Amino acid sequence: MSYSTFADAGIHINEAHSGNTKTTCPECSDTRVNKDNLCLSVSVDKGTWFCHYCEWTGGLSNGNGNSGKVKSEIATIYDYKDESGESLYQSVRLIPKSFYQRCSDGNGGWIWELGDVRRVPYRLPELIASTGTVYIPGGEKDCETLAKHGLTATTNAGGEGNWKPEFNEYHQGRDVVILEDNDEKGRKHGRVISESLHGIANGIKIIRFEELPKGGDVTDYLQSKSYDDLIAKVKTAPIFKGSYSEYFPGSNLIDKLETWNDIRELEVKVEWIVDRLIPKESIIVLFGKGGIGKTWLVLDIARCIGSGTDYLGYKTQQAPVIFIDFENPIQVLITRTKKLGEAENVYFWRTGYEFKPPKLDSPEWEQYKDIPEGAVLIFDTLRASQSKDENDSREMAGIMNRMKELRDMGFTIILLHHTAKSANKTSKGSTAIVDLADHILGLTKVEQKEEKPNTVVDDDAEGFDTDAVYYFGNYEKTRFEPHGIHLKLNPDRGFELAPDPEEETLKKMHQVLQDSGPLQKTAFKLKVNEILNIGQRKAMILIDRGKGRFWKIEAAGQKNAQLVTANQFGSSATPIESEKLPNCPGVELQPDKQESFVI
Repeated sequence: MSYSTFADAGIHINEAHSGNTKTTCPECSDTRVNKDNLCLSVSVDKGTWFCHYCEWTGGLSNGNGNSGKVKSEIATIYDYKDESGESLYQSVRLIPKSFYQRCSDGNGGWIWELGDVRRVPYRLPELIASTGTVYIPGGEKDCETLAKHGLTATTNAGGEGNWKPEFNEYHQGRDVVILEDNDEKGRKHGRVISESLHGIANGIKIIRFEELPKGGDVTDYLQSKSYDDLIAKVKTAPIFKGSYSEYFPGSNLIDKLETWNDIRELEVKVEWIVDRLIPKESIIVLFGKGGIGKTWLVLDIARCIGSGTDYLGYKTQQAPVIFIDFENPIQVLITRTKKLGEAENVYFWRTGYEFKPPKLDSPEWEQYKDIPEGAVLIFDTLRASQSKDENDSREMAGIMNRMKELRDMGFTIILLHHTAKSANKTSKGSTAIVDLADHILGLTKVEQKEEKPNTVVDDDAEGFDTDAVYYFGNYEKTRFEPHGIHLKLNPDRGFELAPDPEEETLKKMHQVLQDSGPLQKTAFKLKVNEILNIGQRKAMILIDRGKGRFWKIEAAGQKNAQLVTANQFGSSATPIESEKLPNCPGVELQPDKQESFVI
């Protein structure tokens, strides 16, 4: 069957974006118990797809009614077995070349992620049964090549960066030869394994194949050279003494650096803890005025992350959450948790408890490194969690560098912070705080057109304004897709989704554009100012906010000119997908998400 678009094939993704993504499979998902499993890998650029469960493959039409790009298919399956020879998981190589790991679901199907499955070296039974030298190349294919020559070979699934410390015990007292692929990734892999095995293995040698083209491996070497050539190369190699840089003293510093094209070829996929709101393994500063409800907000988010349930319709990636509290009286936490309900995998580390959390500027701060990898750490607040001057750039840089250490260990860090005294849309203190963070979120009240004088605040709301609309989202800087939502406070439950208070204004602007026809962006701004009496700065903010939903903005063919064209009213932009969020379906969230904007 021929398909012109992914939608024609029943595949729900955002075709406007490039790269690779995952979604549910229209061929098998409806028949499965876990209907939301993201088993379909889609290459937007190539126009191809492959289902890791039912193995459905396909490609888009090339315009002539023929199938488009090369279809994905399984090329090779590598079994990872335990000591007794029982299969634990598989590494699967696809065509076009890509690798995935999968394990059995117990019902004849596959789960295309390993989760808590025990990791082992490749060909473990053969490794245990042998007594001679162990060869460690870059991949499973190379292990099979070496095994055909009678050599004991092993490696790890997932390539470079995935060697586990628990693999070291199988090499205790053994001679080890590491065979690097001829590229920077191969070098890094060789460095990690050699340094990991030093002092455990009897002797270590590292072999490079610099005579091969970039990316060449031991399999390529044995296609042009003989087995005897390889053994001779190994015999003449020196013994590794613990320093990788000293092992290759003749290497030029330039050779150790990444080239321009190396960087171009790298693929970095955005992974979210909370879809489009909380990026994984990042430092997030969440600021707001004192008493606005930041703690209530993040406790609700923490509850959803801990259990892996949706937060206001946004999918979450389950992870343990450590709420590190330096500020709240215990009664506040009791009240909030009772109203929010039960939670799993959420833990409190608070100053009012016998086991107190260490200050971030104290020598004991490294206790945080003992928390299980992958956890979400919430510090309430940044000011209370350390004793330095918030306005001192050097001191704040020191604190944020410690946060970077934790981030690089695999933690997601949320720092609750206050606004500056002069503004409610700017975080407090030194610019080093926001400069060294990855993502800045704010919780602010949206200005109300109609003020209610003499309003009596409900005691049950603990002093919060239940009539106000709040904006929660990106403000100052981010290296991620900006996004935000509007909220209202339910005193019995916490924050809930609310309509965008600017929605009616955007509709009026849309009507102006329809009546006037396509306009250049500057002309549209002036027209809105003239007809709707909206300030020019505010008009530009709203024009950017309405992009995709109410109008499209395209280059007008003139220098820096942008043409704004009205969309059919009521249409909305397809939401951006979370590339690596395992439980995020490729369908539009409900209720309707709000478009993001930056103030």
